[in-house]
Amino acid sequence: MKKLCDLYIKRAGLVGVFHCALPSFGWFVSMLLFVPFRGVYLVRLALCLAVGCPIGAYLNRYSVEMWLLKHHSDSGPARISDGTLNGAAVGIGTALLPALTSLINSNHLEMAKTFIIVSYIASALVGGIIGTMVATVGRKYL
Repeated sequence: MKKLCDLYIKRAGLVGVFHCALPSFGWFVSMLLFVPFRGVYLVRLALCLAVGCPIGAYLNRYSVEMWLLKHHSDSGPARISDGTLNGAAVGIGTALLPALTSLINSNHLEMAKTFIIVSYIASALVGGIIGTMVATVGRKYL
């Protein structure tokens, strides 16, 4: 687990990219399978990958650095709740742009708004869970 923890710290940016890219590809594939293709889906995917992935990489690196700074500070080791809050913030930040792309050339604005709200809540929950797990492992092995 120590090696896995060190790997996560070294590759935090790459993990942030995957937090944005994998859901975006999942959404794109589901759109291809279940609704008629529209060119705007490629625009949305390109925006998610070109802008959302670098944002996710930056946010995840920043979150890991902040947790590590607190963990190694004089006030004592970082708490698991710090990881939970950091993870939730990264989850919302990573989902910020991809969810907003649903407004581009949308036929159903009310459904797009609902999708955005649900995406933010789900991203915060998933990010909080991941942050809790990473903080638990990091607290034990760092």
